Amino acid sequence: MAGELSEQDVQRYRIGWHSYVTRRNLMVVLFVGFVPLGILIAKLKLGELISFAVLVGWIVVYLTGAWWLTQWKCPRCGKIFANRLWTQRCISCGLTKDELAEVVRGK
Repeated sequence: MAGELSEQDVQRYRIGWHSYVTRRNLMVVLFVGFVPLGILIAKLKLGELISFAVLVGWIVVYLTGAWWLTQWKCPRCGKIFANRLWTQRCISCGLTKDELAEVVRGK
């Protein structure tokens, strides 16, 4: 597949892939960080209302990050890649994340 692409296409794929990885990693950090945040809030004993507000704020940030991840555009067709978080194939053109990763790695 990489042999069929121009250098400009490969560059667009690299930029798109790095954008996806950034968004995905943010979601992982937000998801994993929820438990330590809860423990930290419990230890600080900020009060029920403040603790609740911080946790609700974290959830809002998480949901916003999830929305941002689903808005990632396919580097091939330029349309939204998927309407679900962990979809492996573009819903418009069929490009898979594995194919994209291979192009970025130069295989």
